[in-house]
Amino acid sequence: MVRPRTINREHLLDMAEAVVAESGAIGLSFGAVAAASGLPKASIQSAFGTREALIEAMLDRWIAQEQTRFHDVAGPTPSARERIQAHVQITAEESTVSMQRVASLLAAMVGLTQQVERAIEWYVSRVGDLNATTEEERSLRTAFLATEGAFFMRYLIGYPMHDDLWHQIFQDIERMTRASSCSTSADSGNDLPN
Repeated sequence: MVRPRTINREHLLDMAEAVVAESGAIGLSFGAVAAASGLPKASIQSAFGTREALIEAMLDRWIAQEQTRFHDVAGPTPSARERIQAHVQITAEESTVSMQRVASLLAAMVGLTQQVERAIEWYVSRVGDLNATTEEERSLRTAFLATEGAFFMRYLIGYPMHDDLWHQIFQDIERMTRASSCSTSADSGNDLPN
């Protein structure tokens, strides 16, 4: 008797990421993942059910990996400033391929309510509600938004930004987060979560 082939979801997610890296979110389909993995399209469908569920699984995995990197840099109980500094650092250091995959996933998520809500939850966990009352909190908020803006311009919009320029921008943003520590403590307010 022939044993049925077991489906390795992590391998399928690797293949889905490879498809996104090669073709962007528009190229992500069960057929494309099937071709990349050497499995029948029905196997990919049975593993994920819908394209939206595949995108959600890819996003969940990226969030888990990103959270691990974030905690490695920020530590177990970071202050508001340490959270923003860690976010800036890991965004600056993330590989271009990884950033392109994330940007493609974000583009694919547009209009998918559950995935958009998940992204909002991620932002809230990272930076709270963006309210700021002190100069330091305002500076940290601006650094966070500058980080996200640079990411979106380079990887989602495709704005031509060579690596040297990317590093210069992030040096400026990192200086902004260090300069903010000279102001009153961000930990004195509750707007940017601790």
